[in-house]
Amino acid sequence: MPSLCLNIQAVRASKCWLVALISMCLFGCSSPSSITSSQNTNPRLALAAAYYQNGQLHIALEESRKVLEASANDPQALGLQGLIYMRLDEPALAQKSFSLAEMAAPLDPDIAHNHAVFLCEQGKYKDAFGRFESALNLPLYSEKAKTMWVWGVCSNKSGDFLSAQTLWAQSLSKKPNAETALALALSYKHHNDYRAAEVLSQFNRLDVASAETLWLGAQWARQSSDFVALKRYATLLRQRFPNSSQWDAFQREAFDD
Repeated sequence: MPSLCLNIQAVRASKCWLVALISMCLFGCSSPSSITSSQNTNPRLALAAAYYQNGQLHIALEESRKVLEASANDPQALGLQGLIYMRLDEPALAQKSFSLAEMAAPLDPDIAHNHAVFLCEQGKYKDAFGRFESALNLPLYSEKAKTMWVWGVCSNKSGDFLSAQTLWAQSLSKKPNAETALALALSYKHHNDYRAAEVLSQFNRLDVASAETLWLGAQWARQSSDFVALKRYATLLRQRFPNSSQWDAFQREAFDD
């Protein structure tokens, strides 16, 4: 599964950042989180989820089938099968599994979220947006920031960058996250919006700022000759990420690499 760690060198190019963002997130943000939490009640299902997370998809599929042999409408097993078939590039089977899972558990936000990720990956944006909205409308859902972030990626992929920016801003307000901050700042920058530097500056004052966000902030500060901000970023990189490639690049003044 693609890493959730954004490759800052890939996203610095004017258009390549969007490709990197989509490939990073659409599969990376789908996970059987509600399945792994069921391990105490269904060890076989937990085993299937573990195989899935380890990339052993065919074994995971066989284990999920055994769960369904005992309980044909188990929503978590069906949802896991949807994820497995999605990664096996079996869209018809993935759609069937997700539909059955949602019928069995219409109030499960994780299933709705993962179904939306699949639909977006298939280019069915309107349907995907509906599933994302369903997940967000469930009052007890604790991962709304994640769903807003991924919905933003999907909106951006569909060509609606304004909706993407709105969703990413909402996600940041709920749960500050480095990937979301980078996405929003880079989107603003790509569309010549003055808020790009403001988003990054505000985020980099938080404890959750990453080496990537600090380094991008330093690059932009240098471009705009804001040497006060540049000095601040140097201090933060040195103190918090002394062994990072970003701090090494800063010391070498490799701002344009």
